[in-house]
Amino acid sequence: MPDFTVSIDGLAGLGQDLDNSKENIDWATERLAGLTSQQLGPDVLVSACDDFRDSWEDGLDELGEAIDGIREGIDEAKNAYQELEETVAEQLNTMAEKLEVPTTDGESAQ
Repeated sequence: MPDFTVSIDGLAGLGQDLDNSKENIDWATERLAGLTSQQLGPDVLVSACDDFRDSWEDGLDELGEAIDGIREGIDEAKNAYQELEETVAEQLNTMAEKLEVPTTDGESAQ
């Protein structure tokens, strides 16, 4: 039988990493949009940054949407695994409570 494990903390960490990535993309895009020639340098560099931002704007928006979708899926998976783990633990505890453990004196202990 295959060994299958899921790290609930790992899923939460992955979700946080995705959040951080999206924040970094948003931050960089906002910073790039607000730069002037006095802050950045020659007009040719400002123009190149503007062209870059314009050509990548739609792609970055799509990337942000994809990150949001992946994040939602990770949250759903994390919650489902956590709920399953709690349910299994409860069922095992219930089964353990119902088992009778024999003692050395021949009586049953619970």
